[in-house]
Amino acid sequence: MKFILAIALAYCFSSGDGVVYICDSPGSVAFHYKRDCRGLNNCKHEVKKTTVAEAEKLGLKICGWED
Repeated sequence: MKFILAIALAYCFSSGDGVVYICDSPGSVAFHYKRDCRGLNNCKHEVKKTTVAEAEKLGLKICGWED
């Protein structure tokens, strides 16, 4: 059962439709799966909700804390 869940989660996130959070700052380099990720603690701008595909179009990579 865990294996099926892992595959389902991998599909959701690899499809680019998964919800992620980004710091709306010109200096941002990462996106985050959790709104309360410690990688967003220093964000001085608005934290926005978007998709993986949109975040990757902006040149963002997955946060190192969530890698």
